[in-house]
Amino acid sequence: MFACGAANFGQFGMGPDMVADYSKFKRSEWVEGQIKKGAFGAESAGLESIAAGGLHTLFTDEKGTVWSCGVNDDAALGRVTNNVPDPNNEGSFLSIDELTSWPWPVQSLVDENFRTVRIAAGDSIGAAVSDKGEFRVWGTFRGNEGALGFSNEQDKQDLPAPILTLSHKPGDYEKVTSIAAGNNHLIICTTHGNLYTLGAGEKGQLGRKILERRKIHGTHPEKISLGTRSRKAVEVGAGSYHSFAIDENGDVWGWGLNTMGQTGTGWLSADDDIVLLPQKVDSLSQDSLGGDRVTQIAAGEHHSLFLTRAGKVYACGRLDGGQLGLKDDHPAITEWKAEYAELFNGESPQFLPTPTLVPYPDGDPVVQISCGIHNNAAVTSGGKLYCWGQGLQGELGCGDDDDVVTAPRVVVKGDKWLASAVSCGGQHTLALLKDNRDQSA
Repeated sequence: MFACGAANFGQFGMGPDMVADYSKFKRSEWVEGQIKKGAFGAESAGLESIAAGGLHTLFTDEKGTVWSCGVNDDAALGRVTNNVPDPNNEGSFLSIDELTSWPWPVQSLVDENFRTVRIAAGDSIGAAVSDKGEFRVWGTFRGNEGALGFSNEQDKQDLPAPILTLSHKPGDYEKVTSIAAGNNHLIICTTHGNLYTLGAGEKGQLGRKILERRKIHGTHPEKISLGTRSRKAVEVGAGSYHSFAIDENGDVWGWGLNTMGQTGTGWLSADDDIVLLPQKVDSLSQDSLGGDRVTQIAAGEHHSLFLTRAGKVYACGRLDGGQLGLKDDHPAITEWKAEYAELFNGESPQFLPTPTLVPYPDGDPVVQISCGIHNNAAVTSGGKLYCWGQGLQGELGCGDDDDVVTAPRVVVKGDKWLASAVSCGGQHTLALLKDNRDQSA
């Protein structure tokens, strides 16, 4: 595991001495030490997945164990970090720094033999799906006015909890297949193509109406539909305050905050800035993409990325910090600004509402995408890692002189190290890299 950006709250899991901003990727000696010990599974087993949250990090190993590190004020780590006995010193307790700045297993999941295959992290929320399609969530949701809590009964959930009950008919067991986390909301997709949302919903991110006097009800999973109930979802994605789903036909649906066209459903006016119910993103249909289809979606605060089966990336939303990976003279940007400048008092709008193809310097297909607040990262089939956007605390991994990168830039070349996964958080970025060097040399 490698990390860049802000490490001052233990997000890297590299210990209490990492308290600065790092503009280039730092290698985790702790992870390498655990690999040598066999702590992640069989001999030489490593990490399988990573999820960077607001100020915390989750990752899974080859045994399916979830590990966590970073801030735990709102129970984001899925484990207790206060008054934990020191196993090596009877009568003593482990320090908060020891329990948060280094990764520790989410022990309650281990104890119930929960083998995790998917994880998601929001600002102060964590979620996991097992190989059996079971779902667990922990932490707390926050709304516009502060902590919204976790449910009617409690303000936060310290340990992973099963809060979603699915239908279990003989021979027809419904399971969770996909999850995505925004800042303070979750989207869940099941084997039956059903969608459930929970969390804060003031910006329409839940795809259902939440009354102000009953907004705590948003923390209970409820089913939503993609136009009609016959539409079945197969994958989900989330930004800070907006959400997405892909249905079985390959159509993309977006909803939530749309102040800068980040849902991709179109932009009408500054007064029409929330998409309350899922709407189809017409420009990303298979017909519009020439038979290609979207397979993965990632989003930041006000922008979104869409990855297709052919390895192409499309982007829409805010662009004033290089978020879209498109240069200022890109035809889609110049045409949009010229056409709608009158609506913005003669000033150029700082967003692009139509998903537009992001050009890459080579033809290596992209296989995974991730978004931070204003930054992005992508992994290619050849093991390259690209970063772009705005990274004021080093989360781009490009070095001290580059706070804004307007076009995808290679930060891992795919020669000595091969990138296999990347995740962008609130102020930090994590990457899993495989050593491609000849170990006998």
